Amino acid sequence: MASSELFNKIRQWDNRAAQWMGRHFYIILFEAILGIIFLFTFINALKIINTSFDVHKNNVTDELLLAQATNSALIVMLLLLIALGILNIINNNSRLRSAIKNIEYNLSKRRTDHKSQED
Repeated sequence: MASSELFNKIRQWDNRAAQWMGRHFYIILFEAILGIIFLFTFINALKIINTSFDVHKNNVTDELLLAQATNSALIVMLLLLIALGILNIINNNSRLRSAIKNIEYNLSKRRTDHKSQED
């Protein structure tokens, strides 16, 4: 009995450690990468805005290049926002899955405890 309880505790600690790693490490890593990309894109967008003051209205090529740069910066920022939203959804699903695993583990432990008491 004592060894099975010890193994149950070890499994529980391993499960909790795996949950922490899955819940925090990868999510924080991806958020940091996306945050750095967003920062560079934001700085680039500020440079585009600063350049827009120097563009002459009669130069069509410069205006088209400025519009293209502005549109691509907006698209990149929207894609980053979508990626952060999807990352949030994945994180919520991961937390829900781990909560369900905990509930299932505790219920199965109660079932085995209940069966051992009947025997």
